[in-house]
Amino acid sequence: MTTALSSLALILTAVRFALFVRLHTVESPYSPVRHAVSDYAVGPTRRLATATTWLTSATWLALAGAVHGLRGWDYSGAATVLLLILAAIFAILPAFPTTLEGQRLTPMGAAHYALAIGWFAIAFSLAGNIRRLIAPEGGVLAAAANGLYYAALVSLVALVCAMLPRLRDRCFGLPERAYLVSIGLFYAVFAAAILVTGGEF
Repeated sequence: MTTALSSLALILTAVRFALFVRLHTVESPYSPVRHAVSDYAVGPTRRLATATTWLTSATWLALAGAVHGLRGWDYSGAATVLLLILAAIFAILPAFPTTLEGQRLTPMGAAHYALAIGWFAIAFSLAGNIRRLIAPEGGVLAAAANGLYYAALVSLVALVCAMLPRLRDRCFGLPERAYLVSIGLFYAVFAAAILVTGGEF
């Protein structure tokens, strides 16, 4: 079951990234350089953005199931809970649309920001534990996980810097997308590592 669920997580990740690319190629009023990805959930791209978000929730859920079966990892219980929290956040995220730039912050928008900050923090925090789990295995997957972890770290720092008023409306979208892609690929590598090792770390 562990390898089956990790395989499912990989398939869902591939489809999710395909939708993510599609989201940025359809006609919309948003710029991938200036606008947050969550802006796409408001307006003409709402349905596609919602489908991408719910698919991400399913990915976290599949990965949680795979991690639950890692009996040799003493952090598997906590990791499973954190992955389930991520799945829950993405499941309800479409119900809390973001407040677009220049508009007054709404309660829904404030809740969206809280959920977004929560998932960013949880995903990166858990990635540190996963990196340490994979590292002793060595090889391409361990190297990829290490590189993607640091790519996520750098992009997360850049994202925080891009939240400054003078930068937010100019380039916020770039570091955010860099983080989304790097952290998404990191967890895909984790799923691949579970598959390759049979969950025996």
